[in-house]
Amino acid sequence: MGRGRPPLEDIPPPRKYTREFTDDDGSVSTWYYDLDYFPNGPYKVEVTPPVIKETWEEKNAKLPKTQRKYFNPANNKWIGYGRAKQLGVI
Repeated sequence: MGRGRPPLEDIPPPRKYTREFTDDDGSVSTWYYDLDYFPNGPYKVEVTPPVIKETWEEKNAKLPKTQRKYFNPANNKWIGYGRAKQLGVI
C-alpha cells in the first residue's frame, strides 16, 4: 500500500428499492422505485387493506335475508329462511 490517505470508496445509492408505509387504520402501502425506469418517483404503489376479523353474526347480518340463518328459540338451533318463515320466527 502506498503512502498517504487511502482512497474513499463511495458506494452509490441504490437504483431500485421499495418503501413500506403503515397507516393508522392498519392498511399497508408499498411504494416501488426504479430510478432507471422512472426517475421522478415510484412507478408502482400497492395498497393492501387492513385485516378485519368479523364474527359469524356480523357476516350473517351482511347476507341477504334468504341466505341468513335464524335462531329458533324452541329447540335452540339455527334454521334457514324458509323454515323460519313457516315457524313465524321472522
